[in-house]
Amino acid sequence: MNGTMTRTLGATPIASFAFVVILALAAGAVGHGLLTDDALRLWAGASTAADGQVPIGRIVAAYPTLPFLSTTLVAWLAPAATPAQALVAASLFALLVAFCFLSFRRAGLPMAAAGVFTVLVAFHPAMLRAVVAGPSDMFLAVFLLMLCLALFSLRARSGTSEVMGVGLALMALAFSHPMGAAFAFAAIPFLAFAVRPLLVERSAFNVVIALTFPALFAVGAFSYVSWIFPGDGWSIFAAPTESLSLWAAAAAQMFGDDLARFPTLYASLAITAALLAGAPIAVVMLALVYRRQPLVIPAVIFAAVAIAATAISVLSGFFGDPAALVVAAPVLAAAIAIRVPLARERLGLSMALLMFGWLGGIVGLTFVDPITVNHFRAAFGHGESERLDALTVGGAAVGRDGVLVDVDNAPVFVLGRGRARGILGPQSEPFALAMLFDRIDTPFVAVPDPQSNTGANDRLNKAFPSLFREGAPGYRVIYQNNTWRLFGKTDKTKVFKN
Repeated sequence: MNGTMTRTLGATPIASFAFVVILALAAGAVGHGLLTDDALRLWAGASTAADGQVPIGRIVAAYPTLPFLSTTLVAWLAPAATPAQALVAASLFALLVAFCFLSFRRAGLPMAAAGVFTVLVAFHPAMLRAVVAGPSDMFLAVFLLMLCLALFSLRARSGTSEVMGVGLALMALAFSHPMGAAFAFAAIPFLAFAVRPLLVERSAFNVVIALTFPALFAVGAFSYVSWIFPGDGWSIFAAPTESLSLWAAAAAQMFGDDLARFPTLYASLAITAALLAGAPIAVVMLALVYRRQPLVIPAVIFAAVAIAATAISVLSGFFGDPAALVVAAPVLAAAIAIRVPLARERLGLSMALLMFGWLGGIVGLTFVDPITVNHFRAAFGHGESERLDALTVGGAAVGRDGVLVDVDNAPVFVLGRGRARGILGPQSEPFALAMLFDRIDTPFVAVPDPQSNTGANDRLNKAFPSLFREGAPGYRVIYQNNTWRLFGKTDKTKVFKN
């Protein structure tokens, strides 16, 4: 009891340190517009829901469910302008840090070694990418680690608790991130190899059904709940087709147009390279214990499922950008350090391999996540980023209520403003009336340049083509930057009609 209490108290400082560091990192990422589009949509949707502007049907049927509901709850409880998404992601990161430290200590590592291992795993570039990307990617990382460790337990014992551990991990993955759903789906044919051979000989089909039942039941229940709210259906706060197209375009821009011919092959090779470079401890330790199947097979299955999920995502187009699965590298490294005794016996070698994995993680991110690389170039390199322009115009709208703006097209506007309250977005009645009657009668209206990437898809620009260039009677420009203009109403008796 005392030993457990000592280990738990020992995890508190490192978890607290991680929480503070990640909050600072997230603030910097937000300030430079480095969040992914799907993360921005989820944050904007959660903020809108927390302010009571989303019907209950859309809230209960929201997907990805776990990150959306947790972010909505934090946004509802926290003071205005609190970065709810960053708080949720940082909390999950701190939880993962504490879990890894306690697991290393429980496995027999000295406190100093456990601390170093935890830092190298938790601050791996792929893990940092996940926490900056937001709650959805962090939920994915947490449940991937849960699944990987459960696979080791399942192969060793294959008891009822081990079967339920894998089943619950698959269910949680399916509702944490679109790529988590792809991972759970891709895992199905591999599950028969994850259990002890004796069980497979009796009934491989029953084994797979038992392992996948929680996920299948949850999907069915979620579909039913969505169906009983007429007119709402599933609320998807991710755009798989759009994010996959952006990923393919960014990869082609970085590595050449020939990539467009074989995107599935490229994505599979890229995630394979990211796993090898980001988790060399897995390659070396598994090679040293290759005769011990209970240690080798779970890790091989986990890596194979990650590659298969990436291929399925790109081939089908249903699950979006596969870059989120790069976090599988530090997850696999952590599982190997926890479950393979040789990794703990050869501390010097393991520590060196984790350091090499940290460096390899940077290389892996370059291949798997070209979108983030382009965001860094836009933020720290040449030229202005449209994301930063949307962020600053959102900041200019702080304190102004009744801002008509297409936040579905530019969710970063909500991020810059801090909260959705006071924004008249596509879900609001004034926005719907403006589209229906071709007239604007709101205190403020914000539109991007129609010639910009953001402006080309903006619904207000399509309904009022001359608004950005010529303004509107009774309105004047109160803020503008390279991409956006924010108009304020000066004459309350006038209504702008197209």
